[in-house]
Amino acid sequence: MEVRVSYEHSLVSAPDEFIVHVPSQVVADVPANIPRALLAEYVARLIIERSPSIGQIRNLRLL
Repeated sequence: MEVRVSYEHSLVSAPDEFIVHVPSQVVADVPANIPRALLAEYVARLIIERSPSIGQIRNLRLL
């Protein structure tokens, strides 16, 4: 399943400075059996695992 998201993130070197706003990104390979209530947490974890330079994610929205 693919999920389109929007979020802001910081870098590992400055985890409290949210400097990047991602207006739209498609996250692929999300299992279809993830409950809707846990989907945002799962997607945030996937993004951080795939991009090791990201420190924290905030304002994650499923589009």
